[in-house]
Amino acid sequence: MPFDIAQLFRTNKTLAIWAAFFGLVWLTSYYGLFGLVFITYILCFLFNGPIERLAAKTRLPRVLWAVVVYLVFLAVVLTIISSVVPRIGAESTAFLKKLPDTLETLRRHLDDWAWLAPDMAAPISKVKDYLALEALVGFKAETLFTLAVNSLNQISIYVSTFLLGTLFSFLIMLDFPNLRAKTIALRESRLRDIYDVTARSVVRFAVVVGMGFRAQIMIAGLNTLLTALGMYLLDIQPIGLLSTVVFFCGLIPVLGTFISSAPIVLVAVNTAGPNHALWAIGMIIIVHTIETYVLNPRIVAAMFKISPLITLMILYVGHKLFGLWGMVLGVPVSVFILRYVILGVDLESPARAASPPCVTPDREHGGNG
Repeated sequence: MPFDIAQLFRTNKTLAIWAAFFGLVWLTSYYGLFGLVFITYILCFLFNGPIERLAAKTRLPRVLWAVVVYLVFLAVVLTIISSVVPRIGAESTAFLKKLPDTLETLRRHLDDWAWLAPDMAAPISKVKDYLALEALVGFKAETLFTLAVNSLNQISIYVSTFLLGTLFSFLIMLDFPNLRAKTIALRESRLRDIYDVTARSVVRFAVVVGMGFRAQIMIAGLNTLLTALGMYLLDIQPIGLLSTVVFFCGLIPVLGTFISSAPIVLVAVNTAGPNHALWAIGMIIIVHTIETYVLNPRIVAAMFKISPLITLMILYVGHKLFGLWGMVLGVPVSVFILRYVILGVDLESPARAASPPCVTPDREHGGNG
C-alpha cells in the first residue's frame, strides 16, 4: 500500500494541527520574536477591556477611545523615561563604581564571622569565592565598563521591542472589531479544521496567561511601593535603581524575591554593616509576608494558587528550556495545562469576563460578537 500523506494527516488531524501550532511558537522564540508577540498581546489584553467599557458607556466611537487610551499610556511612559530613567542611569553608574568596594566590605565581614565561628570557616570561604567580582559578572574588575556597555545594549533592545509592541497593539486595537470578525470567518474557510481544533483552546490559554500576568504586574507594583518605602525608612540608597530591580524581578514568582533581595542586602552591608543588612532582610520578609497573606489572596484568582516548591521547579525547567520567557510564563502555562488540559476545569467564565482580543469563547461558532 503506497504511503499517503493526506490520509496520514486526516487520521492524525488534531495531533498534526497542534504540532504545527507549537512549531510556530517555537519559531517565534528561536528567531527572537516571542518577546514582541508577547508584549503586543499583553497590551491588547490590558487595554481592550477599558476601551470597550468606555465606548459602551459614552457611546463615542471605539477608535476615539483607543487613541485616547494609548495617548495617555504613551504620556505616562514618556514621563517615566524622561524623569526616572536618567536618575536610574546615574544611580546604576554609581552602583557599579561602588560594587567592588561593596563586595570587599562584605568579604571583610565574612572574615570576622569566620574568626568568631571557626567551624563555619570552610563554607564561609566558599561564599567569599562566589562574592569575587570575577565570579559574579564573569569579567575582571578592569573590564567592568564592558559589562555596563553590554547591559545598556540589552536595555536598548528591550526598549525598542516594547515600543514596537506598543505600536502593533495600537494598530490591532484600532481595527479590532474587523479583525475579530475576520478571525471568526475563518470557520467557514478552508482553515476551518485548524480553527475548530485550536480556537477555543488558544483563547482559553491566552486568557489564563493574560490574567496571570496582569495579576503579577499588580503584585509587583505594590511590592515595589512597599519595598521603596522600607528602603526610604532604612536609608538604603539608591532607591530608584533598587526599586526598578524589585519591580522587574517581581514578575518572576518566588525566585524573583531572592534575586531582587541580593542587591538590597549588599547595599545595606556596605552602608552600615551587617546589622543594617539584618534590618533590610527583616523589611523584605515583612513585605513578602504582606504579599503572601494579603495581596495574593485578593489579586490572584484561586486557579492561579500553586505550591512554592512546584513554582520553583517550574521556573527551573522553564529557564532551562526557554530562558527568561520560560521563567515569566512558566507558572501561568503550567496552570493552564494542569487545570484545563489535565483536570478539565471550565475556564469559560473568566474568559468571557476578560474579553481578550482576537476570538471570544463560544462566539467563534457564529456571529460577529
